[in-house]
Amino acid sequence: MSLKRILYPAVRRSSAAYTLHGRTIPEPYDYLENPAAEETKAFVQAQNDLFESYMQPAASIRDKVAERVRVTLDYPRTECPGLHGGKYYYKFNSGLQNQSVIMRTQALDRLEEAEVFLDPNTLSSDGTSAVRDSEWSKDERLLAYAVSEKGSDWMHIRVRDATTKEDLPDVVHWVKFSRIAWWRNEGFFYTRYAALAEGVDKGAETDSATDAHVCFHRIGTTQDSDIEVFRVPEHPNWILEAEVSDCQAYLIVTISDGCEPNNLIWIAPLPSATDDLKKPLSFLKLVDTFEGSYEYLGNDGETLFFTCTKDAPRKKVISIHLPTKEVTEIVPERTSVLNHAVLVRDTLLLVYLEDVKDVVYYCHLASPLDVRQLPLPIGSIHDYSCERSHDFVSLKLTSFLLPGRTYTLDIRDPEGTLRVFVDDVVKGLDPSDFVTEQVFYESGDVKIPMFIVHRKGAVTSSSPVLLYGYGGFNISLSPYFAAPRTVFLQHFDGVFAIANIRGGGEYGQAWHDGGRRAQKQNCFTDFVNAAKYLHAHEIGSPATTAIMGGSNGGLLVAACANQAPAEFRCVVCQVGVLDMYKFHKFTIGHAWTSDYGNPDVKEDFEVVEKYSPLHNVRASPDYPAVLVVTGDHDDRVVPLHSLKYVAALQHTNPTEGGPFLARIEVSAGHGAGKPTSKIVREAADIYTFISKHIGAVWHD
Repeated sequence: MSLKRILYPAVRRSSAAYTLHGRTIPEPYDYLENPAAEETKAFVQAQNDLFESYMQPAASIRDKVAERVRVTLDYPRTECPGLHGGKYYYKFNSGLQNQSVIMRTQALDRLEEAEVFLDPNTLSSDGTSAVRDSEWSKDERLLAYAVSEKGSDWMHIRVRDATTKEDLPDVVHWVKFSRIAWWRNEGFFYTRYAALAEGVDKGAETDSATDAHVCFHRIGTTQDSDIEVFRVPEHPNWILEAEVSDCQAYLIVTISDGCEPNNLIWIAPLPSATDDLKKPLSFLKLVDTFEGSYEYLGNDGETLFFTCTKDAPRKKVISIHLPTKEVTEIVPERTSVLNHAVLVRDTLLLVYLEDVKDVVYYCHLASPLDVRQLPLPIGSIHDYSCERSHDFVSLKLTSFLLPGRTYTLDIRDPEGTLRVFVDDVVKGLDPSDFVTEQVFYESGDVKIPMFIVHRKGAVTSSSPVLLYGYGGFNISLSPYFAAPRTVFLQHFDGVFAIANIRGGGEYGQAWHDGGRRAQKQNCFTDFVNAAKYLHAHEIGSPATTAIMGGSNGGLLVAACANQAPAEFRCVVCQVGVLDMYKFHKFTIGHAWTSDYGNPDVKEDFEVVEKYSPLHNVRASPDYPAVLVVTGDHDDRVVPLHSLKYVAALQHTNPTEGGPFLARIEVSAGHGAGKPTSKIVREAADIYTFISKHIGAVWHD
């Protein structure tokens, strides 16, 4: 394929600037911060036209990639079933449906008799309406479900009757970052934000999301009669999440200050009648300092169970006696990280992350030190479904080459009743054709784990390599299945690697702390060293290596492109956080000061100025090809980051390095709920772009 020089669109550079810590910061693309401006729309159109024109010579390869991605995605997949009202409900996708359908059946061994309960594909003409969350009423007669549009974080909640399969008139709008917390059968608590101004395109706004408040919606009423029950006006940036205790006697509010790995727990007794919610609730500040992360698991009367990181950075299970606040350790901290925990009846299911692989254990509250392991294959727990009051449990495991295996069990005998419910199988993919290995490489004085996946046989310095990373917000990258990636492995004979760099949660809070705030540079150093390790072991070379990451991972790969451009030939930056001077000023960006610090504080600014991708673009012929991918309704990491960054790359290197291109998806957000049709097109574009620049050859 020809890599001839392209002519970038003419982009206006304004004379705008702002002052920060006594310095004048040029802001030539400030107008691109307004998504509704005609000039921004013209910029987006010009960039998309350029990308399409650039990819046209590779149309035949792109068509092959798209078709194979489509075929690879065209397999039946079943999510974890849950037992509600005597029937089993589960999400199912026949293959290429834009959104998975909620099905129900009387028996798990008679799936052929299952019926459609809720089909999100009927909610919009283009498949961009997605069910993001759902919760059953106490009597399991009503299902409240939250729908997002076009990938936005904004949701609205509807309620469906299990008997009639019809929606009630109830609709609750302006919901974001919220649970659905039923109180008995009368209604539910939820978290909302202020409504946007009339005419503002929901999901395309950039205003900061502040002043969350918890409300109660009573079934059969309109939202304007909902009752506000909790708000902390003196802390407008706090994030609030409400849930109701197992006994239905308490409202539990978890309070987070952004994405800091600490939270507060405030609890209020609930009144006997919903009308009494109009009177102020009396909250007990059960956890009143940001000293650890607490997650409610359940309660037996006045004894509440939590996971907790206070004095246990890899997490433990505790109980707190409500009247006295007395803390009792139930399951002590272990050397591995407690990734998930749930309480079912009197049994704790515990998922530990052991060298970046999930291992499932269980124990009883009466004998918590008698911890036993469930016999499961190596992989990651992708999902689970259970209720405190039911014996039935299901969980789904996935890995790089295992699309999904769903298990069921009876909590009264977890090992004896463990059964495979269903395997998701991709036609034409034989896992035995591939090798997965885990290596540990040196980065400074730390050993970093990395997974490497490739076809059996010789891997050489000429092999195409795709290196992926994240490194932030205490999030761990354990083995998981991605259908488009298998196309790279199968048809380009590619090598896929995930580097579990610092900043994630792979080894607990210390690992997170080692890659955030003043230590953020460790993320970029670890990632560059991952590439160097691969190349030193003749697994590809700089000329055959692409790097990819999304969100915080987009920041990662963009910063590495600036810092070590000669180590990679191709960069795919997806929905990246790229303007590190102003990220905290848009939508939920203020929550990320946990990892990046606050640029308005001089000491924090002096850290981010060294790596901010937008502000460290330089003129260099060594720059790899860069594809910036975003969505016009991404209200998590707003697209202005990507627009300003690609404009800066094109301006600074008009004839050298690159090319620098952008792909801006219409009616798409940060990623959650993206319809299958858009996944296919985006994957085809990304992997064709990668192959074009690292010399990967298609094999049928």
